[in-house]
Amino acid sequence: MAPAADDDDSPRSAAAAVARTLRDRAVDAVFCLPGEETIALLEAIGEEGIDLVVARHEQHAAFMAATHGRLTGRPGVLVTTLGPGMTNALTGLAHATLGGYPLLHIAGQKPLRDNDEGSFQVLDLVALAAPVTKWAQRCTDPQEAATLVDTALRVAVTDRPGAVFVELPQDVATGVSTLVPPPPTPSTGGGVGVPLRAPSAEVDRAAALLRAASRPAVVIGGGAQRSDVGAALASFAEASLIPVIPLQTGIGALSADVALPAIGMHRPDAAHLPLVDADLVLTVGYHPTEHPPLAWNRSDAPIVHVAAWPAPERRGLRHVAQLVGDVADTLTALAACDLGTRPDRRATLRDAIDAQLASEPLHGDGPGVATRVIVDAVGEVLAADDVVALDNGSYKLWFARHLRVRRRNGLLLDNALATMGAGLATASEAARQEPDVDVMAVVGDGGFMMNVGDVETAVRLGLDNLTVLVVRDDTFGFIADHQRERDRSRVAVDLGNPDIVGVAEAFGATGMRVGGPGDVVAVLRAAVDRRGVVIVDCPLDERADDLLREIDSLAGARTRLAAAER
Repeated sequence: MAPAADDDDSPRSAAAAVARTLRDRAVDAVFCLPGEETIALLEAIGEEGIDLVVARHEQHAAFMAATHGRLTGRPGVLVTTLGPGMTNALTGLAHATLGGYPLLHIAGQKPLRDNDEGSFQVLDLVALAAPVTKWAQRCTDPQEAATLVDTALRVAVTDRPGAVFVELPQDVATGVSTLVPPPPTPSTGGGVGVPLRAPSAEVDRAAALLRAASRPAVVIGGGAQRSDVGAALASFAEASLIPVIPLQTGIGALSADVALPAIGMHRPDAAHLPLVDADLVLTVGYHPTEHPPLAWNRSDAPIVHVAAWPAPERRGLRHVAQLVGDVADTLTALAACDLGTRPDRRATLRDAIDAQLASEPLHGDGPGVATRVIVDAVGEVLAADDVVALDNGSYKLWFARHLRVRRRNGLLLDNALATMGAGLATASEAARQEPDVDVMAVVGDGGFMMNVGDVETAVRLGLDNLTVLVVRDDTFGFIADHQRERDRSRVAVDLGNPDIVGVAEAFGATGMRVGGPGDVVAVLRAAVDRRGVVIVDCPLDERADDLLREIDSLAGARTRLAAAER
């Protein structure tokens, strides 16, 4: 539909037209750092009643915007200035695109005309954005600004979600524009992409393949985290009796009471058990960036792809059917088909995997608290509706393997770009989105120090439900672990750290400290009960990760399963 003049038909700036478009598309927050080139735009956004969430670093703002998109399904909106504002945000854009989180980034630029500052801070922003976004455009006409932003919002959620980019030069933003796209209606999708229904012939083909399979399995990825997918997935699992295994990004899309333990590692592990002899795998909301296919489909089982986007071709993905469309609708249609009969192995598989994981030792031989002890303590302290957000480090593997999650997006982790520094922002936005649940960030000391300045952002936002657990081993522990694994010298990994409790208090947060393994539950419980932003310093046993290499977890689970099925 063509843009229309705004109701009062009075001239308005392009910045005001963009802000009105954001409001009409249900954007309720914009994450930003101000710059000279975005003064008019941020002013207009504020005048539309949209919250301006100001961060201390553009990367943190981008991570928060990505998390907003991840949790709501609507694009998180990021506004930065040109030059360093843009380059600082690039990691966040890549995080959103690889993770599949809708995000719109609008960046200012020097005026196209009468630019008396020349090339100062000027970079080709569209060229910078192109490799890390789905779509990137420069606006050169004030009358097209609102329409361009409207298009960007739609592209962000079309097919697999991701980041999109609009460059808005300063003189274009302040230029006259009377055109605002009409508010969306139900027939236009309300500004959110609505996937089409998968073709019925392809649904029938997939049902026939499932009927013929003797040991099929379902693998779920991040695309299963949409709010409407969980119920359909549970119904399909019950109708088909097929075991459902989450990848890291799919954890919580189906409650741990129904789903089997998640695949958390790239090497063979107990959770791979249902896939060892699978003769067909149905992937739901999966993209290969989330977990390498060869890491979980070593047997080269044929794949039925169910997602809102076409199946990408990769080694380890031998697709025999593609059901591209609305995931919940597709699963509901499949559940209504004749899927054949087969023994229900789900409980037997779960028991074998759980018994193997429970048998593994808790402690390493280093100082500090073992990661498994931390995971168990977090699981004991938090309620089923609470949220854990992880930064990136080897502790992520332990949480994916051992934390039982019973709600959608109950464990927020990134296994696509897998960047350090995102955990605090992810938890902060989750806490802002859900003020009635407790949110705990688990971050390594390396990741925490990358964006430590934005502890002030969390305090300023008044987040009273945020605990930040800093697992501190004074090293880049994941790399140190690989150095030990490969019998290499220990180089470039050792760190010094400030007093974490003192840092917390300097920012106006509460600081607490874990003394040893026996303190973890009590300290975390006190932190969660203490309202406000609470930062907990917990010494981590770096050597505990060696346990993941010393045990053949998959072999142990196979032995247990064989004994149970005799």
